[in-house]
Amino acid sequence: MQPAVTVVIPVYNTASYVEQTLRCIMGQTLRETEILVVDDGSTDDSPAILARLAAEDPRIRIHTQPNRGLSEARNAGLDRAAGRYIYFMDSDDLLEEETLACCHEKCEREQLDMVFFDAESFGAPTTDAPWLDYRRAGRFADRAYAGAELLGAMLDKNCYRASACLSFIRLELLRNAGLRFYPGMLHEDELFTPQLYLSAARIGRIDRPFFKRRVREGSIMGAAFSMRNMTGYLTAARELRRWASAHDAATRRLIGRLTARFLNPAARNAWALPLRERLRIARALAAYPGVKAGSYARLLGKRPLRKLLRR
Repeated sequence: MQPAVTVVIPVYNTASYVEQTLRCIMGQTLRETEILVVDDGSTDDSPAILARLAAEDPRIRIHTQPNRGLSEARNAGLDRAAGRYIYFMDSDDLLEEETLACCHEKCEREQLDMVFFDAESFGAPTTDAPWLDYRRAGRFADRAYAGAELLGAMLDKNCYRASACLSFIRLELLRNAGLRFYPGMLHEDELFTPQLYLSAARIGRIDRPFFKRRVREGSIMGAAFSMRNMTGYLTAARELRRWASAHDAATRRLIGRLTARFLNPAARNAWALPLRERLRIARALAAYPGVKAGSYARLLGKRPLRKLLRR
């Protein structure tokens, strides 16, 4: 029998957390679940923990590969998924026990391509930071939205969040649209999630913070801003613009708004990088008219900005 949903969980050196994460998925009230764990070359005790849990629950399947990064680990799970729906889970986070059942029931009842929900952050004193605010309850009517309509409304309300962990998706949608995670980049959700929304004809919402995001030192999201971070954002902007070029003018405008939304804070966060790298960033940002003068000033400072403008 086909599973109702495949939960894809990439794992890389999260031995301190992965059992708690796996058990929150094993304990979901929806039992018709395939739990597909991708061990992305872990060098800690994660493989032993996964093997023990797989022996305990036959729904767990483990795929092991050399370390290739989060995107390729998710893609490996996507390629092997057998469920009608798919959910991407991180290996150090948690999920309320009714999440999969509620999302599955709503998608089936309303014939949705996907549903989105909210999150809460825990685990560090900085969880009240604005960039960790995933609350959107009460901002959207309980109806089906076209993807472009919903994305535009989220940008208008300043409540768009790119995390793939906030979406429960019909697997057929991803395969028909050819959607995958871009290999080798950070901030891959900034590219994947807009394409997902804009490929969906019917999106629903559930006003509950199902996803519990753990904020911890050493995680991808908690690391200091580096050139690799900036390269990830620039890659997302470039690939979104390329993808949008095959769509109508309204979609291209929407993508322009979206890229400005993440490029402006990224430029401001890059202020501590070496000057040579900041100049490279400024030249790359010139291709995106939504980047504001204040972002360039924060990135470069007054003297480098004048120097750059004279060139």
